[in-house]
Amino acid sequence: MTYQRDIQDAGKFLQQGNYKRALKAAQAAAKKSPRSAVASNMIGIATSASGRPREAIAHFQKAIDLESNFTDAQKNLAQTLILIGHSDAAIKLLAKSASKAPSDWKVWYLKSQAEFHLGLNNAAWQSATEALSNNPNNPIIYRFRSGISIASGKIKDAIADLETALEFDPNDVRALTSLSLPLARQTLSQRALEVVQRAVELAPGDVPARNRLATQLVEMGSPFEAIKHYKAVLDIERDNPAALEQLAYLLTEDDAILLEPRIRTALKKVKKNTEDRASLLFALSAVFSAKGEEDEAKKCLELANCEMAQLLPYNFDADEKVTKTTLGRFNAIVEAHDTRPTDCNPIFVIGLPRSGTTLVETILGLNSSVAPLGERGTVGFLLQETIEHNLPFTPEDVAALVREDQRLLPTLPAGTVAYIDKMPENYRIVGFLKQMYPAARIVNVLRDPRDIALSMWKSHFSSTVLSYSYDWKWMAEKFNLYAHSMEHWRRVLPSQILDIRYEDLVQDVESVGKRMAEFCELNWEVAMAHPELSTSQVLTLSATQIRRPVHRDSVGKWQKNVDLLASFVDGLDADLWKDYLKN
Repeated sequence: MTYQRDIQDAGKFLQQGNYKRALKAAQAAAKKSPRSAVASNMIGIATSASGRPREAIAHFQKAIDLESNFTDAQKNLAQTLILIGHSDAAIKLLAKSASKAPSDWKVWYLKSQAEFHLGLNNAAWQSATEALSNNPNNPIIYRFRSGISIASGKIKDAIADLETALEFDPNDVRALTSLSLPLARQTLSQRALEVVQRAVELAPGDVPARNRLATQLVEMGSPFEAIKHYKAVLDIERDNPAALEQLAYLLTEDDAILLEPRIRTALKKVKKNTEDRASLLFALSAVFSAKGEEDEAKKCLELANCEMAQLLPYNFDADEKVTKTTLGRFNAIVEAHDTRPTDCNPIFVIGLPRSGTTLVETILGLNSSVAPLGERGTVGFLLQETIEHNLPFTPEDVAALVREDQRLLPTLPAGTVAYIDKMPENYRIVGFLKQMYPAARIVNVLRDPRDIALSMWKSHFSSTVLSYSYDWKWMAEKFNLYAHSMEHWRRVLPSQILDIRYEDLVQDVESVGKRMAEFCELNWEVAMAHPELSTSQVLTLSATQIRRPVHRDSVGKWQKNVDLLASFVDGLDADLWKDYLKN
């Protein structure tokens, strides 16, 4: 057989996905022509596709050495470097390729991927935009750029890109599934439901679409419908970790117990040090709780949190440095520039996660003139470079940031006088918030740190922002940073922050609710006393809890878990938390 025939066969087998035969044909071609860059490149492709990306690198590099301007090999090498986590090396390689082939969209697309993996969101967005300028009809790039926008808090821009992708193919299941989440975050819950329902209709066996539909139903207060779709996921993938975990939470205790054999079987198959394994361990913990075997449940929680702590380590030193730098910018009474562009004022609800911020938002959001927008996070993303690089924040900067924040707001109902931005982490940037929006109201939710920590320990968060929740010491350090920050903000913003104790709120919703309404300059409405009747979508772990009438069941739960919480309590600053630790 000739060299040319071997190359043709290798290409044919690659297209068919038969990587073993493709590799054999490419190796035969390389044996006949040892200096063939094409053969080396094909060997690299087949090797990487066979699950050996690190081994493939040498073959791509050989192809480039043989033919320095072999752009396909350069792109394949860059893609493989990104795949194995060497995005920085990929960026250097792609920068050279971009200078030689500035109109090659694939180069810019790969560069965008590498930058995004490194958290360089602005650069990634610019590279994706450059890719689109060279290939404006490629829905794949629009889908990818939408992900960058979501990670940057620019939800409205993400929706626009996904809608553009759907103009090319209205039946693009990936685009429909991806569109559901940003629509939900823009409070367009019904449309979010409809697009993912369409995705499931088009591809009933698509697991991501089914899982997203189930999640959307939970967030909209339809857990029984969600259960049907999670069960459908398990019909497609018997051991799907996400579906098993969610069913363990949603099913009745008797039905949850029946999941145990399936969860145990899945655990035997899943790899260690993965989020899938953590999901299954959280699920098994819920099953043991349903059986009343709390010691076993705690063991599973310990393993699940340990798994997540390894995957998402928390860097306290870096967090503390940024916090101190931010607080240091506001050492005197904050003087705000009046840049407020409309008569609709933000209400920022802050605190620690699991402290009751969702309950506070729900109560205030039941006022007929208030729009609850959930955890926007947009302002924090827009301020990221200013904070990380300690850049100036001039009146001009303030005005520009306010304009961009307002542009990204969802359309608010007519008659809205205030909207709620419930992002707990915004406690870090209170000074900036008051500079941007002088008339903004800040509501800080306080709760016994032991109850918060216990709740977080039982919760599975995928966000890196909450990576501290998987280790007791990390949680104590983070809680201290929060308490220290709030002491600072109260000093430089006297009388401009309302502290609400969760324990008081659940004891007397109406009296505490009226105090919140007065602080936010809102009229008290009877509906506000019944947050369980809210029909608003809830995108947090409180989605099912908020549908219940207000109760005190979670108050003081830490008292039954003193030993479990010992290392956490030891790490708390006794002065910062004296109001709680004295009990």
